[in-house]
Amino acid sequence: MPGRVKGTVLFVYNQRKRGAAKVATQGKRWCRAHGIPARTTPRRAIELDDVSLVVAIGGDGTLLRVASAIYPREVPIFGVNVGGALGFLSAGGPEDIVPLLEEYIAGNFRMEPRLRLLLETGEERFSALNDVVFTGPGSYHFTQLEALIEGDRALAFSGDGLIVSTPTGSTAYALACGGPLLHPSTEALLLVPLAPHALKVRPVLVPPDVTVEVKALYATNVFVDGDKIFSLKQGQTVSIRKAPLCTMLVRFPREPNFFERVAHCFGWPL
Repeated sequence: MPGRVKGTVLFVYNQRKRGAAKVATQGKRWCRAHGIPARTTPRRAIELDDVSLVVAIGGDGTLLRVASAIYPREVPIFGVNVGGALGFLSAGGPEDIVPLLEEYIAGNFRMEPRLRLLLETGEERFSALNDVVFTGPGSYHFTQLEALIEGDRALAFSGDGLIVSTPTGSTAYALACGGPLLHPSTEALLLVPLAPHALKVRPVLVPPDVTVEVKALYATNVFVDGDKIFSLKQGQTVSIRKAPLCTMLVRFPREPNFFERVAHCFGWPL
């Protein structure tokens, strides 16, 4: 059985989620009882030496941040949802930790590569599994933005901001703001304006290999997978493109398919 795991199984838990540490310990004990090296760690202290599988224990936010910490290494990862969070990306709940590990060791899984974004400021780089969000400062959120696709002006509008999303992120903030639903295997980038001050401004779907430049015509905050990273001053520009490497999600036969997940979480009619 241990032959299918070439290194350590790392259980990363969200300390703010009640019961997450307990589930991590349960998974570690099971692995060690079957001769598989394993250890647990809180979300903010991830070390990947000799790690061949990561289990993110918390909610979707936990999985997003663990995936970011792993990148650019394509270490397989699956999520276990605890604490009543939505868990759209998770493989199961706390009661599933041992059955999921058993299936992984038995080889009953598939790898699902998920497209990531690469945000470049000229000096720094950041990667996102869900989205990069530009929004105005303060409680009013107003800003003015211009988006260029491969150097061509594509959008220019006033409003609350702009979401640049992956297919994975199409079921997150982008969906709540009127964006289309994209199957996770879709190769595309999605631009969704936030409360634009013009009826004609609509979401835009572009090929995955283009470069999207976003220019702030007014002060703008920038968020990567929900975390504020920096602010743009008037006239500053950043570029976004498909990241060179993916996040590798582990999927199991016991899981609902994509549309069943959407139906369960969002009321999609099946």
